[in-house]
Amino acid sequence: MDIRYLHQQEKERSRELWEQCFPEDSARFLDYYYQQKCRDNQILVLEGEQGEILSMAHQNPYRIVMPAGEYVLDYIVGVATDEKCRHQGYMRRLLTRMLSEQKARKNPFTFLMPASWKIYAPFGFDWIFDQPDFQLNSLGKGLESYPAADSPREREEVREWLGQWLSRRYQIYALRDAAYLDCQKKEIDSEYGEIFLLRDSASRLRGMECFWGKEERERRFLYAEEPYLAANPSAKPAIMARILDLPEFMKSIRLKKRADGEKQDPVEFIINLSDPVLEENNGCFLVTVEENGSRINLLGGSREMVPSLSIGALTQWLMGYGRAPKELTEEAEKIQTCGKIFLDEVV
Repeated sequence: MDIRYLHQQEKERSRELWEQCFPEDSARFLDYYYQQKCRDNQILVLEGEQGEILSMAHQNPYRIVMPAGEYVLDYIVGVATDEKCRHQGYMRRLLTRMLSEQKARKNPFTFLMPASWKIYAPFGFDWIFDQPDFQLNSLGKGLESYPAADSPREREEVREWLGQWLSRRYQIYALRDAAYLDCQKKEIDSEYGEIFLLRDSASRLRGMECFWGKEERERRFLYAEEPYLAANPSAKPAIMARILDLPEFMKSIRLKKRADGEKQDPVEFIINLSDPVLEENNGCFLVTVEENGSRINLLGGSREMVPSLSIGALTQWLMGYGRAPKELTEEAEKIQTCGKIFLDEVV
């Protein structure tokens, strides 16, 4: 058996396994996926003795904005094993190699949308984002709705509006550049979808709404400015993630600003960290948090009387989804985590 990345000209070979494992995806959607998303993604496969693909995992790159800057990070999708070959550790072999290589590239984290939490928890993944079900309030329902014309001028208007909408609300999100919006439109078209622009009486863009589905129409997304959104949207867990390169991720963790504007003294604490996949992330670490970023340094083996965290628990805490260990309550109150996240990508 061989584990390798498919060459560009042979990526289509993985489509048969995708169709077997994800029968809910239409042929039209897969045409889009293999023509568009496979232009720049990587597909890691495990092949049998006859060269047949027995298991696979796709890495789709996105430009992700974080407090420390922009990164090209991998969204893991299409994780699948031939039904005749399951429960033999094939997926573990693929994910272990994939995560190790992503860490070697100094990626701060990776993310995925799981079919089941139980599948990915053993690999250090945990929930970090709940998909909000935004709804328009009475003021929002009064906005005029226009089908997107997709002219160059309108595309630029949408790009600028989305950039401002995301940057005002979130710390971690996928950058909506021209390439992203072009790919998104093709994805929406593949499922017979349409984007509508929401404008006020002065024709100013105030939101966007998309519906897709050939037989049963459903909302793909709704983005709108706060005055037009109903308060307290419902939400459900959607995205799991895990930290990969600790030093790179910690660059985005800072101290909270003091109300009086005075400089904060650095905060230091020690943790015992465990990672079931990446050996380098195991051990006792000294964390130093400052106003402009953080550092993490390996001290060695575990220590007594020191808080112990799994990589999943650390990811949840630093991405604002979980709590800090009770032993670090005082330190945690001074730390600004990356808790404002928006990752609503599908593939």
